[in-house]
Amino acid sequence: MNKVDILAERVDSTYRIPISLGNSDFGIKLDTGAKYTVISAKAIKDTLATEDLESITAYCEERSTHKEEFLSASGHKFYGYQVVAHNVELGNSIIPEFRYYLVVENKRDIALLGFDFIDHFNSSHAAHGNIVITEFDTDSYGKSQDAMESDEVIAYIDSL
Repeated sequence: MNKVDILAERVDSTYRIPISLGNSDFGIKLDTGAKYTVISAKAIKDTLATEDLESITAYCEERSTHKEEFLSASGHKFYGYQVVAHNVELGNSIIPEFRYYLVVENKRDIALLGFDFIDHFNSSHAAHGNIVITEFDTDSYGKSQDAMESDEVIAYIDSL
């Protein structure tokens, strides 16, 4: 286990952690009901038009070697493309290799830290109902294989 200092701040009935991914800073929600970590293209760049989302989908279809099918709470099927980011700032700590699925079809700003990440940390409770992640096991978190590089994907999104 590696020592980390990541505050998951309680906001209403959820917990949010600040994340820096490429040139984007946003909050990612701890979601114990999500199997995988999912970030929408709209979370990375909120000014994307429908034609931009179509272009990102074509980009991912051409370059992605791993695509996962998801089912929304409303029963809608959608896809995520596996991406790996290096040295991601999560809270006050750096995660050397951070995996997520880029979701393009969903036109909402979504960022969920799923069980694939949650299963590898230790935490304690803090004041105001917050959670502090104190340790993260990078060894058990594993390594990404055949994932798209986040820097390249984000550079493409930023170019739109």
